[in-house]
Amino acid sequence: MTRISMLATVTVVLLTPPSQLYAHHSFAAEFDANSPITIEGDIVEVRYRNPHVQYFIDTDNSERWNVQAQNVPTLRRRGWSTDMLKIGDRIAVNGFAGRDGARKIYVESIVAPSGETLAMYDDDGKSSANPNATSASEAVAVSDSAIARQLIGHWAFDVDKPLPGTPLHLEFQQSGDSISAIFDNENLPVVIGVDSFTMVLNRENFGGFPAQLQVKGSLVSGVLEGTIDLISGYTTVPSLDARSFEAKPATAEFWDHSTPAELQPVDLTGIWTRIISLGPIGRTTPHLNTVGQRRHAEYQKGLYDPTLRCMSTGIMRRYAEPGLVEIMATTNRLTFLYANGSDIRRIWFDRKRHTANRPRDIMGESIASWDGSTLVIETSNLTETLFTHNAEPISENAKIVERYWLNNSGEMTMEATLHDPTYYVRPVVRRTHWKRADDQEMIYSPCDPDSFYRGMQIEGALEDYFLHSPGGDQS
Repeated sequence: MTRISMLATVTVVLLTPPSQLYAHHSFAAEFDANSPITIEGDIVEVRYRNPHVQYFIDTDNSERWNVQAQNVPTLRRRGWSTDMLKIGDRIAVNGFAGRDGARKIYVESIVAPSGETLAMYDDDGKSSANPNATSASEAVAVSDSAIARQLIGHWAFDVDKPLPGTPLHLEFQQSGDSISAIFDNENLPVVIGVDSFTMVLNRENFGGFPAQLQVKGSLVSGVLEGTIDLISGYTTVPSLDARSFEAKPATAEFWDHSTPAELQPVDLTGIWTRIISLGPIGRTTPHLNTVGQRRHAEYQKGLYDPTLRCMSTGIMRRYAEPGLVEIMATTNRLTFLYANGSDIRRIWFDRKRHTANRPRDIMGESIASWDGSTLVIETSNLTETLFTHNAEPISENAKIVERYWLNNSGEMTMEATLHDPTYYVRPVVRRTHWKRADDQEMIYSPCDPDSFYRGMQIEGALEDYFLHSPGGDQS
């Protein structure tokens, strides 16, 4: 088999969406990107702490607002400091309103008493939909298309920018007089033209907001070539957004990640740092079933994200988070240490099956084996948690299968597949790409949930939080 080579007046104003939402809390659940506002008032309380810096201000009409900024390290990199804004300062805040009428705002920028504008993000850190995107193929019958039947089969889909886990798997299938595609484990309708095809990808950006991509291509000397256009939403790292693609024919075996049996386990120990991934092209939107959609709605109150309470985010969320990971080995297990959140995870080699009646927890019970030189980890006995910062749930019945392998340059690909039929229509895949960072130090980043609870106290939401938390119990 061949595996992939991974090389206080409230005034509505017009604002662009948050430019780089690297926060890993439920921004999309707490705040509304379609409700930009400006508020002005006097600072009455400052909480300069992780997971998010917060300022509480009183407006001229005696309303108290929770002004939520980024985390301490991010603000430090932007030149902010603890004494930049103080109690008594009058400020104007541009940002996005909390959902359901909550008196809170996520900061885009703040006008300080001096008149200086303190921007949360770089001005060029966003990319909106392209109004000049090439139009979709004009649909014709399969029998009238010059390329339709040549599309059928497996393709290795690659883009013009580095993407962890590429090439992606693209398969075209025919049923009667229509053609559909399976792209990176997602079923998609395809519009077939005389000499081209078009499909639309529903993705999410780094802030958890939807972004829609149009992929249009044609066949050139046996290779699919074409463009990728953002047609709805926005992206947050435009320098990494893919604009074009190429797809070459590939057999089904090409996508088998197994490695020859004669290959031996490799040394994965040491400190690793994530190589930043691409924009939305590699972030398939999870497809919730009816039960999952109802559960999602319960979590979308913005109260139950574990990161806001300085709690562990679980395994799947790690694939979206930055921060160092250290892998250590002993006789019968691996230990993963995560700098972001200071989590510890055990992965056992001497267990053949998951333990019955084991207490469930956020990291679950992980059992490891080697598939040649690929590390395979299967995790069960999980407690319910959230999948992404857009608050999709993971049920306690979920199973997570991870695969870790090295490319010829010694870089590591981590791929996780979430199997959760309780909440999802189909399995969801996440990938990240890592390089060694043994010269870097694992530094603890303190986190204090008091700001989160203080905000809810001011909003009068504490009672609702304690009475209606939808998940998280251990059994």
